[in-house]
Amino acid sequence: MLKLKLNKATFIAINLMVFGFIAYKSFFLLNEVKNREIEYELLLAFLSSLLSIVPFTYSWYKLGKPRLTDWVKFSTFLYLIFNYYDIANLLDSKEVGIYAENYVNISYVYGALLTVVIGLMTINIVDFLFIFFGAVKNKNVLNYEIQNKYILRNEKLFIISSLSFIGLMYLLLALGVIGYGASDEVNIGSFSFIFQVINIVSPIFYLSYLILKYSMHYNSRMFNIAFKTYMFLYILFGLIAGMKGILIFGIVLFLIPYLNSGRKINIKYVVFSFLFLLILYPLNNNYRDILVKNPGVSKIAALQVATAQTVSLNFGKNVSSSTNSYTDRIAMLPYLVFALEKEKDWNNYKNLDRFIYLPVSLIPRFILSNKPQEDNGAKLQEMIVKGIRNSPTPTMYGWAYLEGGFIYVVFHFLLLSVVLNYVDFCIKKKSIFHLIFYANLLVKSIIIEQDVYFFIASLFQMILVYYFFTKFFFVRSYIK
Repeated sequence: MLKLKLNKATFIAINLMVFGFIAYKSFFLLNEVKNREIEYELLLAFLSSLLSIVPFTYSWYKLGKPRLTDWVKFSTFLYLIFNYYDIANLLDSKEVGIYAENYVNISYVYGALLTVVIGLMTINIVDFLFIFFGAVKNKNVLNYEIQNKYILRNEKLFIISSLSFIGLMYLLLALGVIGYGASDEVNIGSFSFIFQVINIVSPIFYLSYLILKYSMHYNSRMFNIAFKTYMFLYILFGLIAGMKGILIFGIVLFLIPYLNSGRKINIKYVVFSFLFLLILYPLNNNYRDILVKNPGVSKIAALQVATAQTVSLNFGKNVSSSTNSYTDRIAMLPYLVFALEKEKDWNNYKNLDRFIYLPVSLIPRFILSNKPQEDNGAKLQEMIVKGIRNSPTPTMYGWAYLEGGFIYVVFHFLLLSVVLNYVDFCIKKKSIFHLIFYANLLVKSIIIEQDVYFFIASLFQMILVYYFFTKFFFVRSYIK
């Protein structure tokens, strides 16, 4: 069994290992890089590591688990700083450029790292202020374990609703409304709120099944059959939709109620997850390539061919393909550098003009037509390479800088860290609503790709949908 709590020795060991790696890479880069003065870059990269890894591990050690803001810091290190150390000596080659086509403008690398430092400093200052003013006096402040007993209002209704909803997801997938290659109009059209609600509800049934199974110990024959059926359909949907995020973060959502119930992770689950992730990227990449090269092919047929191609690879090629794919997936520094380079040409959202809409972001677009549209990724793509259907992201840091420079980075991360700290420290956690909301917010905090405005706007939608979902399907039980 694996224990996920950090003791002092583990806390020290993790930090020694990380900063040992940083020291090694820094000495290597000092000797290797000759096309620019890299000393100040390395200083900023070290500060970023200090402001991300140390608070993350310290909260894990002292508070029992990382705070929501700590997950943002951890992902910052993973997506940006680790990527910098990995490619800093190759920044003058197309090999590490966007789509291996565009060179990284090395004159903006220092500014990109400074942007990260400013964002991390802002988060850490807000974190400190919450601690300074006594937000963590309650030792159970980060305990999201359900304190009250809940039961389903109607088990059959819940099961029928969940299977009907996953059926709706498959229908929308078959119609080409959702999934890989779907039109962006779904997310920005007048009735986009309907599909946003569907996207928000999508993980709730999945998470609710896990909570019922592991936290509330539902074990009836009908429930167990429905549980296994839904898990299978949910995983299959992620594969057919070509949306590996559903599957990767499905593992994270699984761990939250599983660990909250007091269980420890069995080694066999770790091995299974590792093997699953090992084939996921080659399978997903083959699947997407088939869909792009054969527009008329059905998704089921494409998945069958992709599976055959993936299985035909030998183990070594699978490992190599997976390693390269996961490394590329978290290689966000070139996009951040590009955002700094193109800030003066960016006119989509500037100078916080859209934030006046944040309090009314719940109003549907067919009523409030001027409400900001989440199309910034597609517009940034047009500035990189036209004709490619993709929505790249320079991460939260790049979107903040595109707003108008460094001062807007401070505002974005000030607002983000206040919101996340408020959820962690100022809301009483005792109901199933809080656990569902926290679990999905934790996943959002790990994904630092979304713009802060749309990140917070989506929280309003989540709160509304999750509240009515839990009120409709669950009821508090007063039976001891």
